[in-house]
Amino acid sequence: MSNMKRKVLENVMEVGFHTAGKDNRCPESFPFPACLASALRYVGEDYPWQTIKAHDQEWKLNMANVEFLGASGMAFGLLWSKEHCMSCMDLTQINSHNETIHNAFNWAGYKMDILEKTETSDEELIWKEKIIETIDQNVPVLAFGVIGPPECCIITGYDESGEVIIGWNYFQNEHDDFEATGQFRKRNWYNDTWKLVIIKEKIEPSLTSKQILKNGLDIMRKEESDGYYAGFKAYDAWINFLKNKDIETLDDKQVKEMHSLHSALVGSYAEARSWGGSFLERLTYFEPEINDELLECSKKFKDIHDLMWEIWGVLGGYWDKEAWLKFRESDLREKIISILEQAKKKDKEVVSVLEIVLNINMKNV
Repeated sequence: MSNMKRKVLENVMEVGFHTAGKDNRCPESFPFPACLASALRYVGEDYPWQTIKAHDQEWKLNMANVEFLGASGMAFGLLWSKEHCMSCMDLTQINSHNETIHNAFNWAGYKMDILEKTETSDEELIWKEKIIETIDQNVPVLAFGVIGPPECCIITGYDESGEVIIGWNYFQNEHDDFEATGQFRKRNWYNDTWKLVIIKEKIEPSLTSKQILKNGLDIMRKEESDGYYAGFKAYDAWINFLKNKDIETLDDKQVKEMHSLHSALVGSYAEARSWGGSFLERLTYFEPEINDELLECSKKFKDIHDLMWEIWGVLGGYWDKEAWLKFRESDLREKIISILEQAKKKDKEVVSVLEIVLNINMKNV
């Protein structure tokens, strides 16, 4: 009989692009805050769910995901890849990566350990032991990488004494080994994993809402972050991308790729600003003296969400499979640029309000 150890935490909330609508849950397109929300709900945190109406149905908004998207700073971000790469959707990069993680944990009120790869010869064994120890304490583990792009996933179990890890990953559709519950099973996981986050004991939250707003303002005013264009410079790069006359003569494959980047960023940005708006509403509970200003910023963020849906509509709408064909039409791209300029103006207005709220004198953008 095999003495290989196995343990899987049951009923850890699923995360992934494909979860939207499964349980009437709103989309959660950003892996890190969604994974942290799932993990902390599992260990007993009782974050609320908010009912919203959209597209002729009711949806459940996961306020844990909203809070971590906002507190981390991600909801305030916009990135543009200089290489026109889809990696600009990963808004953990709007700060240094570990700062983004720390911000969310400091708001949640939990200690954690971050394990990153070194030259230690027995590191794989150390990581395996950490995962087993944490799962045995009935606490999920956050990991970056494992399957697909180097983004966050949640480890909910192990098999064969840690030779196999089990969990939910946004990109697990690219994988071919699963538990009966739908969770991935990954052997030889260490080489594809570049960071672990071990959730430790609960403490008093150490990040204030004013600090989050200051960080958010800094993020919105950044011109570059981690090699990406950021903030208003990202807007400008996106607009210049749309102005490229070559789009009209490139082959189908290239146009599809360019449209895919543009369309994915529209969706990513719509969600970041929408849940960012919900987060600013949430902050009125902690900062009632700036209630009006927070609600003003919230509305502008949600207006940006609506403008992104207008952009999709220019080419036929989100569900139009032939939208990429219309991407070649310069007059339609000009309409998109006009809407992007409106969104940029909304963000500038948010910056101005936050500068006043935080009593910061800064040069005009």
